[in-house]
Amino acid sequence: MRLILILLLMFTSVLQAQSTDWNKIAKTFQHAEKSFSEINTLAVFIQQHFEGNEQQAAAVYWWLGNQIRYDLQSLRSRRTFRSQSQDKITTETFQKRKGVCEGYAGIMDSLFKLLEIPSFFISGYTRQGNEISAVPHAWVAAKLNEKWRFFDPTWASGFLNGKRFEAKFNTDFFNIDPEQMRKTHMPYDPIWQFSDEPITHQEFILNEFDLQNKTTHFDYIDSINLFVKLDLSQKLLAEYNRILKNYYPHQAVKTRLDFLSSNLEIARHNSAIGQMNAATTHYNNAATSYNNYVKLQQQRNQSNRETKKSLLIQAANEIAQSDFLIRNIGEASTELKNSLNTLQKAVNSLKKQLEKEGVLFE
Repeated sequence: MRLILILLLMFTSVLQAQSTDWNKIAKTFQHAEKSFSEINTLAVFIQQHFEGNEQQAAAVYWWLGNQIRYDLQSLRSRRTFRSQSQDKITTETFQKRKGVCEGYAGIMDSLFKLLEIPSFFISGYTRQGNEISAVPHAWVAAKLNEKWRFFDPTWASGFLNGKRFEAKFNTDFFNIDPEQMRKTHMPYDPIWQFSDEPITHQEFILNEFDLQNKTTHFDYIDSINLFVKLDLSQKLLAEYNRILKNYYPHQAVKTRLDFLSSNLEIARHNSAIGQMNAATTHYNNAATSYNNYVKLQQQRNQSNRETKKSLLIQAANEIAQSDFLIRNIGEASTELKNSLNTLQKAVNSLKKQLEKEGVLFE
């Protein structure tokens, strides 16, 4: 995304920068900054050389700001990573030592988790100077000393000067409190403001909000605790609905809604495929148990009575699971529906065979 040098430093940022010995951190990494082949080896180094979560977080921020180069070519060519998973973006950025905001934030979030620092990868957009950038951006929230703080590792690496990117370590967006951060960074989903009084997209975009006179109350802790328990489709839908509730017609907001809608469709399709595959596995297990039962039946050996009964029970349980999964698959593509119909016919046929052997289905 487009970066600028932030000239107006806030008082809290200056105090934080003064309290962190960045030169000491740089000296610690002096002979090791290029020796890390994997993210977990970097995490181990940080854990061994820096004490406490605050110093470890500072080490992560310094390393990203100094060792990952912003990929200006990707920005100019408008190359996006939307077809890649976040894990792949994170790994590729670490290996190449260059990337855009998703890579920076992905590495930081991964390192924080390895260091057992509670953290979240946050997506949103930004205010740069007096302008709103509709280009999606990513940063990280982490819990230090029982308080949620914000970090923008991308903006730690430098800024755009005309058409050139100038690498210059910037501490302005290290360990920022929520109210400070939302002056320049707006999460798409209000839960990631970490505030009981979140601002709306309209308030952020128009820069017309009064934090002291907010009348709405929002329990962000309960909302986050619920959100993390949802599956992917549910998370996408929950965010979509929260954005839509306070929709404001700006390209930054529309871009996210389009992204969520597209990915929600993909997630639902993938979920349906996963459910069909599980149903197929249960059917195959049922067929195996039934076939083994038939083989024992053909032997007409009375000593196998309990084994045969057990096989019938296994087949019945497996076929019931398969039938349940098929019937509870939501929307499906035409191709998937054809496969489901074929599987359902096979399930129904096996159920009839089991019923002839005395099995009762509800």
